[in-house]
Amino acid sequence: MTLSRRRLLTGTAGLLVAGALAKILPTRLALASPPLASAVTPSSSFHSLSIRLTGLEQPDPLLAQRLYSWLHDHFSSLDSQLDRLSQLLLQQPSANGSSLLTLLAAQPDKLGDLFQALISGWYLGVVGALPQPQCIAFENILSYRLVRDSLSPPSYAPGQPNFWTQPPVRRAHV
Repeated sequence: MTLSRRRLLTGTAGLLVAGALAKILPTRLALASPPLASAVTPSSSFHSLSIRLTGLEQPDPLLAQRLYSWLHDHFSSLDSQLDRLSQLLLQQPSANGSSLLTLLAAQPDKLGDLFQALISGWYLGVVGALPQPQCIAFENILSYRLVRDSLSPPSYAPGQPNFWTQPPVRRAHV
């Protein structure tokens, strides 16, 4: 293989473009992503509030990231609202059911909407209001985790997992 001027110039230009993109792209990608890593750490208010609402010592980290990302996009002062919701739940430990919903509706900053989004995200995997709710999880939602010893997530399969790998059982008709 001989090195011509054309190949030398093409190779040099390609290296220069690749070097310039390597400097620019990681910076832009880092700026575009929401601050998820610090928000779902065990010391964050989101994490401690999620533990209180779900009753789990270690909520699913992937679902936590997806839920926090959605909340971050839809609640303008999310971190302060999470702190206020956590303080309110600590001050009113006996509030539950309709009394809790009434208490949350009387609060400013849409704490009731935040509470509903947190519960819906953890237990159902669906966040947002109609007409366009968003599914953020399916298999790892809390409602399946609570009953996993007796039920599996719903599917369109009529049998147990991998039922199609076994030959069908012939039964005599009576």
